[in-house]
Amino acid sequence: NSCGQHHIADIGFSGAERRAHGQSAPGYTMLLGGYIGQTQAHFGERALRLPAKNAPEAAVRVIRRFNDEREPGETFRSWMERSGGAKGISAGLKDLDEFPDPAVAPDFYVDYGETGPYVAETGMSECAT
Repeated sequence: NSCGQHHIADIGFSGAERRAHGQSAPGYTMLLGGYIGQTQAHFGERALRLPAKNAPEAAVRVIRRFNDEREPGETFRSWMERSGGAKGISAGLKDLDEFPDPAVAPDFYVDYGETGPYVAETGMSECAT
């Protein structure tokens, strides 16, 4: 759903089930460069899909790179376009799209706030209630 407004954020994440090593696992699609302007809206561009447990590191890397490379007064969107768009930025994040073996890192197969293995369930969203 869109109640988190991930599609119009500078850096947004949308939940997505992933399959790795024969198991379901929590993941996210990372979107970059969304915004709402005075006369237009621009949805973020898909950067990559990654394990949920790697999403914080992906955000930190993008923010650090933006901080290091931006020109004075430059917006995130302008920097992103100058840096090759979502594809150019995501190239430096590809190592985060790896799921370790469940025997080595079982936490990658458990969603945040849960204690057992990840199970994708469909139903009414929290925004619809």
